[in-house]
Amino acid sequence: MSDVVHVVNGSSTADTLGEAELPGDIVVWADCLDQGPLLPGPDEAYRSARAGFLAGFGERERDAVLGELASWDAAVDRAVQEADEVVLWYEHDLFCQLALVRLLSRMIARPRKATLSMVSIDHHPELPDFKGLGELDSSQLAGLWPRRTPIGGEGLDEAAAAWTALTAPDPRGVAYLARRARALPFLGAALSRWLEDLPAVGTGLTRTEAELLRAVHKGAATVPAAMAEVYTSDRIYLMTDVVVAQTSRALAAIGALSAPFGTDGAPALTPLGEDLWKGRRDRVTELGIDTWQGGVHLSGHGPVWRWDGGPRRPIFV
Repeated sequence: MSDVVHVVNGSSTADTLGEAELPGDIVVWADCLDQGPLLPGPDEAYRSARAGFLAGFGERERDAVLGELASWDAAVDRAVQEADEVVLWYEHDLFCQLALVRLLSRMIARPRKATLSMVSIDHHPELPDFKGLGELDSSQLAGLWPRRTPIGGEGLDEAAAAWTALTAPDPRGVAYLARRARALPFLGAALSRWLEDLPAVGTGLTRTEAELLRAVHKGAATVPAAMAEVYTSDRIYLMTDVVVAQTSRALAAIGALSAPFGTDGAPALTPLGEDLWKGRRDRVTELGIDTWQGGVHLSGHGPVWRWDGGPRRPIFV
């Protein structure tokens, strides 16, 4: 293994970083921790729960997903044990910040030879509308390499505390850390956005669901149009095409959308969708819920953990 290992947030960044010809090997670690269960306990049980959830997207078999998750973990474990430096390339958004705390929380609990550093940014001078590292070309990524910042004990401790909170059945620990995170500069805002995907008081909709209903109301008829519309009001959770597709299927299943994206005809708000979006009806109390937000299992018609946007805190009602 090389003296330097770059751990990156996806294949797009990996491919472009490879063209930059920086010293070292490149490893991808890209689980979408913004969706589905995050459970405490041994790696094997954790990965099993993740694989079962991700296989539910219908794109790959469970064993294939499980193998990929295990291979990502093994590659990172080997890097921290054998390399001199491990560099984590993860930007400001929710997807990357959750990956960052997962990776760092595992590293702190294992034998480690490597020093740790990160390239973590929320803007780039050459891209006024910067969304993520995957947008940058090889020279732009290479230019970030000298600006990498070391990750010290405070950052590791903050990551470990955040991971413990994210995997807990009570989200109040996440709310506590969202107000106090400092060592990892973009973690606080990301944790706050994570909390907004608890069902909202008054509507029972997550912010992601509400944003997608708003996009449809504004006329978004395709997945790219929905992604672009949501981005105008949400710069921390950059909805991918998979998230848009999955969320629209869930909304169509409860009758809030006429159809999910990708089917014949553009999706439209149904009368129920309009009522939910405007707060005239409550999705949880009327229709029930059965999903995971990290370690929080949201099930039944209530009480469940919800997000109260007034005081900006989770409550159990």
